[in-house]
Amino acid sequence: MKIGIAGIGGIGSNVARHLAQARVKEIKIVDFDRVEASNLNRQFYFLSQVGEKKTDSLEKNLKDIFPEMVIEKIEKKIEPKDARMLFSDCSIVVEGFDTKNLKKMIIEELSGTGPFVVSASGIAGENMDGVTTRKLGNCRIVGDFISDQDEFTLFPPKIAMVASVMAGIVLRHAKDKINKGRGNEFLPPFSRQLPHGIYGILGEKFSLGRTNVEVAKQMVNAGIDILQYREKLKDKSHKEMYDQCRDIRKITEDAGVPFIVNDYADIALMVGADGIHRGQDDLPVKALREIAPHMMIGCSTHSLEQAKNAVEDGADYIGVGPIFTTRTKEDVCDAVGLEYLEHVVKTHDIPFVAIGGIKRHNLRDVLSSGAKTVCLVTEIIGAENIEKSIKEIRNLLGEYQ
Repeated sequence: MKIGIAGIGGIGSNVARHLAQARVKEIKIVDFDRVEASNLNRQFYFLSQVGEKKTDSLEKNLKDIFPEMVIEKIEKKIEPKDARMLFSDCSIVVEGFDTKNLKKMIIEELSGTGPFVVSASGIAGENMDGVTTRKLGNCRIVGDFISDQDEFTLFPPKIAMVASVMAGIVLRHAKDKINKGRGNEFLPPFSRQLPHGIYGILGEKFSLGRTNVEVAKQMVNAGIDILQYREKLKDKSHKEMYDQCRDIRKITEDAGVPFIVNDYADIALMVGADGIHRGQDDLPVKALREIAPHMMIGCSTHSLEQAKNAVEDGADYIGVGPIFTTRTKEDVCDAVGLEYLEHVVKTHDIPFVAIGGIKRHNLRDVLSSGAKTVCLVTEIIGAENIEKSIKEIRNLLGEYQ
């Protein structure tokens, strides 16, 4: 399977670098430009290559990483109506242009029944917290969707971050076709970094009669940032949970949304989830890390001591709560309030999700206390219109970005 890259500047060259590191066999790169010294702070080129064709320089750099990579080079400025022909032999196309018009052109020409497209929108400025992924037909778009390059300066760490997320989406989409027969060790999962935004949790008890799979589709289509499956054996058999998680894994994978399984490490491993979440009475973080070293591991915490222990044990993120009284979990401890949340913000660098009793009417209090990732369970899965609910929550989050 061939992966095409349209434009090999900051986004395109860095996505290509990640693909070489993941041992992707075949790519096509299209660009007409030459390497400039002013771009070396954010593009995958070197000082000795200044003045050279980008296609030639990038080929050399990629082959230094993975000599077996087959690279088709096309030195050409892509014009309207070129894209479909240029990338007709590609299953996936990465859009790496600088201008809105070119981005729009690629997406429009390759939309519908064409290849899977991974694009970027809003990669300038220093605000990295707002970077998320949206779905538009057969296209996945990464960025903050605000910071246009004409109005904001380019910030190299943000460009690198967006390129990494885009490469991850490409690899996940292609995992069953790239390096076939060689296992998944060449196809790394999502970054173990908890995304900022809305952390969704599934649970049929609160879903108005809808199945977890049905709700997952709606949440993903509405732009949820991360999704967790949370059910118990008293409500579903192990096989039922496995079947649902397998279907939800496919939904989240196609959309580029990280998928977490609560408690059941065996199911998480079998369906290829991106992470496992555990409570205080579940399997230890260190033990989970031994069997799932590549996965994001989250840990619920309700006190300063528990947060400290989770950090020391190597959790990738923690749950902070319940902030307010909640009825979505049985045998839950008393609400810890905003004081605990504020203390975590001041004393720990570990990513966290604020959870427990959070509603739209008290969300501003949570956000103003420093939360970047928030979980509202019944406000979303218990809503008649899930898309509308997520949009309203997203608007509130936007006030604090």
